[in-house]
Amino acid sequence: MFRMRIALTAFVFLLCSVSPMRADDSLVLASGAGYKKMVNALTAAYEQETGRTVDRLYGNMGRVTALAEQSGRVDVVLGADDYLVGAGLKFSAKHLLGKGRLVLACPKGSICASVRALDDPDVKRIALPDTSKAIYGRAAREFLSSTDRLPGIKPRLVEVATVPQVFSYLVADEVDMGFLNLTHALHVKDKLGGYVLVPEETYKPIEIIAGELADCKKGSLVRDFFQFLDTPKAKGIIKDSGL
Repeated sequence: MFRMRIALTAFVFLLCSVSPMRADDSLVLASGAGYKKMVNALTAAYEQETGRTVDRLYGNMGRVTALAEQSGRVDVVLGADDYLVGAGLKFSAKHLLGKGRLVLACPKGSICASVRALDDPDVKRIALPDTSKAIYGRAAREFLSSTDRLPGIKPRLVEVATVPQVFSYLVADEVDMGFLNLTHALHVKDKLGGYVLVPEETYKPIEIIAGELADCKKGSLVRDFFQFLDTPKAKGIIKDSGL
């Protein structure tokens, strides 16, 4: 427990050093690092339009949920609804941004024409995020199961912790294919050989939300931010981010 507190304190310090906490009239939004580019664009547009400020905290989702649950300093959390609820976070309001999409990607020098490429015996190693903890790992497992590729494909699967680690394996050319989410793939597409969308009907829908934490004391500011998320400008940013 003591080590956990030290780690959390260090994490808070790191995040605050990147995005220092401001006065009580600003929101504090915590998000998974995979949505950083989108969140930066959304908050920059919101700040320009309203003159209000949003302090942004980023990290892996495990750390983000721990920070939101223990620090009492976070107002809004952005991520997959199922994951956030499963982590025990309680919300007083939610705003649906869109649906997360699973993609199958390949390294530079390879071409991803279809998910049927998984059935090619020359595809020896396929990376995917943790199927028990990572939301897109679970989606990949559901896809493989619903298309009757499991358990036969299991010996070729390389399970890692997170989506960014799958990307690292692809860049290092250590795997032949890997499962990512569309938002991440769009941000790194110049470093991939390509990617294809996995059919949505083969896995449970992944709803990406911005949630107001139940103990948030800035309800009027959150409502103002959520209203902005419904504007054409915000929706354009969200759509361009693959949601």
